[in-house]
Amino acid sequence: MLPLQFAVPGAIEILVLLLVFGLSFVVPLAVSVLVYRDAKGRGSRHALAWAVGAFLGSLVVWVLYYVVRDEVGTRSM
Repeated sequence: MLPLQFAVPGAIEILVLLLVFGLSFVVPLAVSVLVYRDAKGRGSRHALAWAVGAFLGSLVVWVLYYVVRDEVGTRSM
């Protein structure tokens, strides 16, 4: 009989975990910055709230902002 082999997670497993956790932070951060800049450019008083919501709420808030973004700002012309 062969004994069971035990292994410690190696470099590739840790690299994959770091990549997954990194992307789960970087992508929402990038989208929230884009939402903030778009809302600020449209003259929204709630640009920071949209950005925080986009970071914390992810896909639901992203879609909601995309649907209502024409009504978000009150840019005076």
